[in-house]
Amino acid sequence: MQYSVPEIIRFASIFSVAFPLLLYVGRLREFSTPGHKVGAILIVSALSDLIALYLFQHDISTALLFNIYYLLFFLLLSWFYSEVLSERTRRAVVIGVVIYAIGFLVLTLFVQSLNEYQTLMWTLAGAISIVFSISYFINVFSSTRPMNDTGLLWVNSGILFYFSFNLFLFVMSKYVLTELEPEPSLVVWSFHNVNNIIKNILIGLGIPSLRTENLQTGGI
Repeated sequence: MQYSVPEIIRFASIFSVAFPLLLYVGRLREFSTPGHKVGAILIVSALSDLIALYLFQHDISTALLFNIYYLLFFLLLSWFYSEVLSERTRRAVVIGVVIYAIGFLVLTLFVQSLNEYQTLMWTLAGAISIVFSISYFINVFSSTRPMNDTGLLWVNSGILFYFSFNLFLFVMSKYVLTELEPEPSLVVWSFHNVNNIIKNILIGLGIPSLRTENLQTGGI
């Protein structure tokens, strides 16, 4: 069977999470708390990708799966940033979670249900995640102490890259996923898949430095 370029990119995106995940699982007991939180994000991503592949191959809607995935991804990401942000910027996480919760209730009840692609929630989650990521960079570059947490920098860069470059796609993704024909939809979604590959590579580069002996914690 011959696969098209978008299909190859889709498979590469699905299996790209294996790179950081194997690095995490390989030395599971050696990781710090932030490392385990990143590991939880990777496990959820891997399971979601595999289930999505099964649903896609059996012509079953992935709407509910994607909605649950982005909900869990955002909650785990908030959990991660609550650990690595300093006390003075940690309130950004609290504010972000509150805004997300209000948005989720309003949009789910009145605009986009869980059984359809909640692209507005994906966009909101992406925008808030970008704020979290920028807050971390502000912590790093405004700190007076030497910066040795390179693993967190790689992970944070992957998160910022993924949501920054996918934000516009999330806005139009309902049209892409529900109204375009399968082939053009896959071509457009390839942009997301490429970004996902890069995100997983960046996180993978940071994973080895998230072990307990390498990581400084306690706020920057």
